[in-house]
Amino acid sequence: GREFVLAYDNMQELPLSPQIYHGNTVPAKKYFYDNVRQCASHVDAVQGYPTRGRVLLLVYPPPGPMALETVEAYANAHPENDTIVYVGEGLGGANADKEFFEYFLGTNGNDVAAERNSKEQQSQLQQKQQQQEQNRHQRQKQTFQWAVVKVMDVLSSPGGKGFEKMFVLKKSCMS
Repeated sequence: GREFVLAYDNMQELPLSPQIYHGNTVPAKKYFYDNVRQCASHVDAVQGYPTRGRVLLLVYPPPGPMALETVEAYANAHPENDTIVYVGEGLGGANADKEFFEYFLGTNGNDVAAERNSKEQQSQLQQKQQQQEQNRHQRQKQTFQWAVVKVMDVLSSPGGKGFEKMFVLKKSCMS
């Protein structure tokens, strides 16, 4: 039968390393989900046939482009890929990056980090802007938009300092 949940991870940022806590240890049996599939790339994980028509669940993605790259790959892989559940902090928080939120808002972020001074950083910024420009052109070809259909509170992290929410987003065709 078809598995209900397909969990993927590159196994590089786990709090309990599978090299130390292997399948015969109590922490692994207690805290690890047995069927996590190892993947080399977050983009590859969402583009294959097994993920067609499934919900993409992003839980506390790290700061940076990973969340947006995953969402774009998921949304563009199959027309049936139309639902994303994002759990994390909002714009300006500890998860994802500005471009991730701008993608759902339909804006762009070409001015991100425009004030960097060093030549190396300026070169990296130019490369990033070129990539953003390519991504924006790709997005302009899309014939869909995203709508937030539900926002829910999540349990606060220890210390109660988090601002996490769960957002359910649905893709709809534009007419």
